[in-house]
Amino acid sequence: MKNAEFLNNDDILSKIKSGDRETWANFIKMYYEPIKGFIYRMVLQNAHAEELTQDVFANFWYKRHEIVIKTSLKAYLYRSARNLTLNFIKRNKYEANYNAQLEKTISYQHNETEEQIHYSELELTLKREIENLPEECKEIFKLSRYEELSYKEIADLLETPVRRVHYQIGIALKTLREKLKNKYGNTYFTVLYIILINLMDFFDR
Repeated sequence: MKNAEFLNNDDILSKIKSGDRETWANFIKMYYEPIKGFIYRMVLQNAHAEELTQDVFANFWYKRHEIVIKTSLKAYLYRSARNLTLNFIKRNKYEANYNAQLEKTISYQHNETEEQIHYSELELTLKREIENLPEECKEIFKLSRYEELSYKEIADLLETPVRRVHYQIGIALKTLREKLKNKYGNTYFTVLYIILINLMDFFDR
């Protein structure tokens, strides 16, 4: 049997609906860690991320006969994970703990060489500025940066026009450049170089 990654969406869904356990196992193997990583960046606790990821796949399996894919399986999974996690956060009033954990995470410093520490500080600053972006802008930017979703996949996930995604990414990049330029002055070009290395794939999407 072909590995799940070599089958198209219709073939994979058809086999899963028919109860093909091998396709289902390959499907989980392909997407489990990316989905868990996506959820972890929202809840910042591994145990919750693990539990919610299991719920995403359990829900998919139990509802498999009702599922209709209009975009892609990947986009469907990310949308399911996002909705499930947002409901979890809302239900548990998780925002306060989220902010506390986030501050702890971005304040972490590598105690290595001076060059490594400098780079780490720039990365931490970048993370802080990303978190300060407007909510929609931040969510779209992080989906592209961390989850490596294409503009179309992000648009499908958030049910928004692709041009809206383009616009928000542009706003994010412009804002980050200005913030870092103001903060670092003469080292702006060094910072900008790091940003472009990290984000260069955006311009190819």
